[in-house]
Amino acid sequence: MTYTHRLATPEDSQAIAPLWAGFATERASIDPSMKLKPNFDYEKYVSHQLNKPLSYCYILEAQTNNQTQIVGCIFIYFYDEAPPPNLPAEFLEEHELENPFLPRRIGSVLGMYVQPEHRQPENIQLLANTAIQKAQEMEVSDIDLLIAADQKGMQALLKRSGFTPTAVQFSKHYEILPNTNSPSLHPPHPELDVPEPPLPGAIPLRDPKTNELVYNNQDKPVFIYPITDSSRQLIKTSKNLPIYPTPLRDPQTQDWVFDANGELVVSPILQDDSGQIFEHQGMVQFHPPSYKMQAGKLVLEKDDSGNYLFRDVERDSQGNIVLSPEGLPIFQQNSLN
Repeated sequence: MTYTHRLATPEDSQAIAPLWAGFATERASIDPSMKLKPNFDYEKYVSHQLNKPLSYCYILEAQTNNQTQIVGCIFIYFYDEAPPPNLPAEFLEEHELENPFLPRRIGSVLGMYVQPEHRQPENIQLLANTAIQKAQEMEVSDIDLLIAADQKGMQALLKRSGFTPTAVQFSKHYEILPNTNSPSLHPPHPELDVPEPPLPGAIPLRDPKTNELVYNNQDKPVFIYPITDSSRQLIKTSKNLPIYPTPLRDPQTQDWVFDANGELVVSPILQDDSGQIFEHQGMVQFHPPSYKMQAGKLVLEKDDSGNYLFRDVERDSQGNIVLSPEGLPIFQQNSLN
């Protein structure tokens, strides 16, 4: 019997499906937290994986008596932790906040399975080396693998191939009764209900408590627009990013604040004497709102015309903005419109 390998195609889905079912069954047998779905369509799953971008499957074939049979497979995939080059500028800053580490180019393994009677070390090595070669071809910076605790042979093989153990995963399973009214762990999916922005760069405003879209008194979604100058040109930060105003919140309800005309109230941007945007450690500074105590509660302060008031900066005798030891602007207690 001889063994060869090749890249799988979508036409191989039917032959690979039983292998992946075997992989899933073995995985569930050693990890009590992994419960198999009844009547799962493995062929459709495999076909979906084979058609995904940056996803590859290599199969191990056994030849005997002029018969060729698929007896093993390894699924690998690749991704880049850096933001895509076409990501809109307004989302770049949010992406930067997601991770303190430098982005990597990652190769990883979705799973590998070889039928028990064909699990000779050289066959495992053949599939593993093929995956590593593909990762090198894709010019990854790192290969991240999750190996089951009982797979001592695979762990030894990886160590011989230059891999080092970097983490140990522990699991503890809890049985949850069906139909339990558990708190939702689903993150919001704002992309599912984003309205068409009226202008480029406009971002829909959402309720901070529910993440639902906010509507004005005309039942239209409210947008936050990047700040522009008198010529309608974008005002940008020192990092060449657009600047979005900070909307006002009611200190008692934390709801967004609208004026008598139904317009969203935002804090004015802080500028120095030369008209330049004032930044601290790359963060644009805004005039904070002015508050007062009313009936024992902290409320936003308004002038006699109903306009919300914001605090101005302290200035020295030369008219320069006074800064704290940390370099932040110091604001007065009195207000400005």
